[in-house]
This record gives sequence, structure tokens and C-alpha cells, in this order.
Amino acid sequence: MLKILRNKKTAKKVWIGLAIIIIPAFALWGFGGAMRTRQETAIIGKISGHNVSNLEFKESLAAVKTSAIMQFGDKLPEIEKYLNLPSQAWERLILLYEAKKRKINVSDKEVIELIQSAPYFRNKSGFDNKIYVQTLRYVFRLQPRTFEEQMRQSLILAKLYQQATDKIKLSDDQIRQEYLKINEELSIYYISSLFSDFTKKIKPKEKEIASFFEKNKSMFKEPPVKDKPESIPELKQIKNKVKDALMKEGAQKIAQSKIKECAEKLKKREFNRAASASGLKSGQTAFFKASGQVENLGEARIFWDNAKKLRDKEISGILSNDKGYYIIKLKSIKPFDENKFLKEKNDFGEKLLSAKKNEVFAKFTEELKKKAQ
Repeated sequence: MLKILRNKKTAKKVWIGLAIIIIPAFALWGFGGAMRTRQETAIIGKISGHNVSNLEFKESLAAVKTSAIMQFGDKLPEIEKYLNLPSQAWERLILLYEAKKRKINVSDKEVIELIQSAPYFRNKSGFDNKIYVQTLRYVFRLQPRTFEEQMRQSLILAKLYQQATDKIKLSDDQIRQEYLKINEELSIYYISSLFSDFTKKIKPKEKEIASFFEKNKSMFKEPPVKDKPESIPELKQIKNKVKDALMKEGAQKIAQSKIKECAEKLKKREFNRAASASGLKSGQTAFFKASGQVENLGEARIFWDNAKKLRDKEISGILSNDKGYYIIKLKSIKPFDENKFLKEKNDFGEKLLSAKKNEVFAKFTEELKKKAQ
């Protein structure tokens, strides 16, 4: 039965999509049909001053478990251990409290229509009540009334999502620019001042290593372990580690000094000559996209973003990443396939808008969580 849930394509459009909108991760199975004992009615927390009972929390856990089954089917046991499950149950409660404040409601008719549209409960002729009851019993392990209330809450949260993201729009130019970032390729000329180029030139003496260790002991703190508090080892125990750190810091300072020197020389000298005069490497890249890596330079995004801003023959300011410092110049941009963009524009725009809305709703949820304490 779980494989049937996972393989229904229609679920991706309506039910799985609904689950993703409502909660980004899912919680443990925790709701049983037991009577409300003292333990269940006990207060276990508060949301914006409102008491939350143990039973209410368990019901939230059960609801997110249902959403998890809808999305992952028989794959859930494999990934459940990677999810921060209890926090997602609290998140659902926080969102429901916000929806209640906004007086968001869902009619019985809306609940019925949602359930009848679910691929899990249909045969070739349409909605099948027998399949519905059996699926709830053997897959979700829920009574119809409990499941229907969960679906009502899910629709309420979907309406909250719509309210929070309704004003998010994308212009044609925004869609185009985002499409370019993913698909357009360019190449650059570069001057690099890499840390690794100067590390081998640094040969610290014993006194320099000792002095560096004394000034930077906090860098070498070792975390607490069993029966042993946080501590700083003796220099002799970590001498090589201290030496490497000193050499790395020294190389970074030299690399920075060299790229600044080169930037000054570029005011009067040609690109490659300025690099050579400063003792730095220069070169050119193959075509690359904004995502991925650029050979010898590292992550592409910083080079792509800055190259796109440059006019013909204009030289960039000093850029940096975890490998070193750079100065770049745009070489060329590969001609853009306008026809391909026009064919893919609508689909790409829908996906981009969905991603933007999810980003906005995530921030909205985080703000609610801060207020809820």
C-alpha cells in the first residue's frame, strides 16, 4: 500500500506539494486513541502565552507523521532518523496558532473535495469509500474523523501560506536574470595571488612559533571529552599544527600585500605585465556558468557575478575566496540562446516563483517562532 502512495504521480501536484508547503520536515508517530489522562492534559509548553498540552502536541506529531507518509511512502523509515521531528511538530502548532489569530477557516466542503481528489483513495471510477477506510486503517492507522481534522488543519496552513506569500511576484526581467545565472556562460582573464604560492617561502624559527602560540592559544583549544574538560595542549604536543597555522597566516598576509601591489601597477601597466611585475600568476579561463567550479580558482559564483558587472576592458577590484586573492577582467560571453529561453520561460518562472515563496514563508515562520518563544 505504501508503494502505491509513493508511485502516484498525481500526488506530486496536490498532496505532496501540500505537505511540502505546510511543513519542511516531519515528526514521530505519537498519537494513539487513548483517553485523556492526566499526563495527556498536562501542560508541556507555551506558544505566545497559550498553554500547549501533552495531548495537543501528540496530535501535532500524528499530523506531521501523516504528511510524512504522504510524501515519502515506504521510504520514510530510511530518512526519518535524519529529521528534527519534534521541532516540526511545534512548528505546526505555532503556524496553526497564527492561522487562528487571522481567523482562517476551512469548510467541510473543502475538506471533502481535498480527500476525494487524493489518488490514494480512488479507483478507475473515482473516489472509493472502501479504499479510503482501508487506507486509513492499514497505512495511516487513523480513524476517519482524526484524518479529516488533520486535512482541515493542512488546508488552513495552506491558506496561511497563501496569505503570507500572495504579494510575491516576479517580473519578466527578474526571470530572465535568474535564468541567465543558471545558463549563461562566460570566460575571464585573471590575476591570482594564492596562499599556497607563498606558504613554501615561509620558514618560521622556533622563537616565532613559540611567540605565535603564546599570542593565539585560543586557536588551539581542544573540546571537552570524557572526564576531560576543554584544554590547551602544550606547545611540544602540537608544534607542527602551530607551525602550519603560522605559515598559513603569513602566506595570507603576503598574498594580500602582493595583490594590492598589483592593483596599483594596473593603473599604469597592461594586465599580464602588472601581474608579472608583482610576481603573480595570470591566465584565462574556459567558459563557465555561475554554478560549479572554475579550474584553479574555486567556486564560480564570485567570479561570474563580478565579471557580469564589468564593461569591456574594465578591471575588477580585489576579490577573495578561501584560496587567495584575485583581479579579473571579462574576456567574453557565450551568445545566449533566446529561443531556448522563450520555450522554457514559463516553466522556469513557475519554479522560481515557488522557490521565492518558500523562502519568504520560511522567514515568516522563523519570525513566528521567535515571537512564540
